[in-house]
Amino acid sequence: MAALAAAGALIVGGGAAAMVGTSNADPVLPVPAPVVGTTYVLPDLLPFKTLDTRAPGTAEVDDEFGAPTGGGEASLRLQTPDGTAKASIVSREDAGKPLAAFIPTAAYSAYQGAATVPVQFPSLQLEVDYNGLDTPGGFSTLGYEPVYNPTTDSTEAGVWHRYQAGAGRWCSTQPIPGVITEDERRCNATKPLSDFTTAQPNIVVTGVIINQGSGNPGLDAAVDLVSTPSTIYDFELTKPEVPTLPTTKPCEEPTTPAHPGGGEWGEDGHENGGHEDGGTNGGHEDQGHEKPDNGGHEQPSDGGHEQPDDQEQPDDGGHEPPACS
Repeated sequence: MAALAAAGALIVGGGAAAMVGTSNADPVLPVPAPVVGTTYVLPDLLPFKTLDTRAPGTAEVDDEFGAPTGGGEASLRLQTPDGTAKASIVSREDAGKPLAAFIPTAAYSAYQGAATVPVQFPSLQLEVDYNGLDTPGGFSTLGYEPVYNPTTDSTEAGVWHRYQAGAGRWCSTQPIPGVITEDERRCNATKPLSDFTTAQPNIVVTGVIINQGSGNPGLDAAVDLVSTPSTIYDFELTKPEVPTLPTTKPCEEPTTPAHPGGGEWGEDGHENGGHEDGGTNGGHEDQGHEKPDNGGHEQPSDGGHEQPDDQEQPDDGGHEPPACS
C-alpha cells in the first residue's frame, strides 16, 4: 500500500525535489551531481533492509522504467508475479519522529509497467507506535495507496506519478483508539494523518516502508524519490559524482619587491590564500623566487630620501600588494 496525493510543490530536506500534480510525463533527466538533502540508495538497498519479501517477489534497483524528473536514471523496481508474492523494504532512519512531521513531507513517485488489476500501484507505509515509545503496545502500520485517494491520484499506467501522501488519506492495519475502530482497519476506512495525530498526540513513526503486497498478481512497478522529514531517497545504480572544478588561475608575480610590514601575500582572510592546497603564502613558495631581504639592493636606512617630520610613511612602503585575479 502506498503513495502520495499530488497537491502542489514539495521541497524537502534542502534537496531539489519539486514536483507539481499527480503525474509527471516529462523526459527522464539524469542527476549530474549529488543533490543536497538526498540519500542515494544503491543496489545494496542501504539504508533500507528487506522487511517481508516473499518469492517470487523481488525488490531491486534497475533502470527498466527509468526515473521521474529529477530522479536520475534508475529507480526501485518491485515485481509480484503472482498473488502470493510480496516485496517490502524498510528504513528506520526516521524512527522516533512524530507522525505530524510527515504531514507536510511524506511523498513518493511511482510508475506502473504492467498489472493484472490496472489500479494497483506500490504503496508508502509508516510503521507507528501510537502511544509513544515509552509505553508498551501501540503498534500499527499506516498505508497510503493511490487507489484509496481517487480524487487526487492518477493510476494511469506507463507514466511517472508524484503522490503527496502526507496530504492524503491513510489506512491502518490495527485499530487505534479515537481514530480507527476494529471494523475500519485494513482499509475499510481511510483517514487523514491529522486525525491520527489528534486522537493520539504521542504517535511516532518507527519505520518508513515501500511495499508491494501480496494480492497484486502481475504487478511490475517502480518507486523513486521517497520523501521523509529528513531526506529524499533516490534509487540509483551508481552514486552521482561531484564534477571536477576548473583549475584556479594562480596569482600573478608581483611587480614590486617585497616591503617590510607587507605580510605574506595570499594570507588575506581566506584559507590557503583562496587556493586549495596552496600552502601558507597563497600557493607559491616566495612567489616562486628566492628574494634577498632587501629586494636585491642595499638601501639606505631612510630609502635614500629624508622624510619630512610631519609626513607619515605607510607600513607597506607606500605600495598596496597586488590582488590575485
